[in-house]
Amino acid sequence: MLLKPYRFRSDPHYVKDNNRQLEMALTLEIVTRTRRFEALLRGRASAEHDCPLLARAEWLVAPTLGAIVPNWLLLIPRDPVLNFRVWAELHGRRPVGLLQDVRLHLGLRANEIIWFEHGPFSTGTLIGCGLDHAHIHILIRPCFSFEAFTKKARSLSDLEWAANENYDAYRTLAVERSYLIAGSGDATIIAQDVESTGSQFFRRVVGALADVGDAWDYRRYPHVHYVGQTIRTFRSLESVAGRGC
Repeated sequence: MLLKPYRFRSDPHYVKDNNRQLEMALTLEIVTRTRRFEALLRGRASAEHDCPLLARAEWLVAPTLGAIVPNWLLLIPRDPVLNFRVWAELHGRRPVGLLQDVRLHLGLRANEIIWFEHGPFSTGTLIGCGLDHAHIHILIRPCFSFEAFTKKARSLSDLEWAANENYDAYRTLAVERSYLIAGSGDATIIAQDVESTGSQFFRRVVGALADVGDAWDYRRYPHVHYVGQTIRTFRSLESVAGRGC
């Protein structure tokens, strides 16, 4: 596997020193053991949630099962990597730039979305939510603020959370550690070495804010009714933005 440098890394030896670790833990062969997004990525969709709403050469956006609130999207890289920190290392690009692309495509302001990622370091962990393929969750105009989201995340964990500027958020993450990251507007919160939180941590945060009890688990509660609503919202925003309104 050829690794491209993460362009805003200040240490020129960083990628070289981490090549072996990246190749061992995050190669395509290891990650592709999990096939959750296969139909979506291969264009073989048999359900609404496996149909991309926005497709680019390196990534795509689709609705998702298990949406606790309406208008919930996933941003998924075509490369089967474990997390977007590694994707950034391989492509030399900021994941926040992809989020900006989606937001501008829909004509949304930066503070009109909340996004988050569970970043596992290795396959088969609870942090990877059983998927082991990178994906960023995007909530469009949720019914709660990012301030409330942040407060709830802190109250539901014993992690050491750090605040960061959105633009450089992924720059601070180490590739050899698990992480949780969430952001909205110019604000971002980050925690590392997060195995103690278990599975679907940010989904539990959203579930608490939306007061849905234990219905945050996507395996038990697919919330199929929100898929169609999310698609309609996406196409409506897309149409308005396309007209320049």
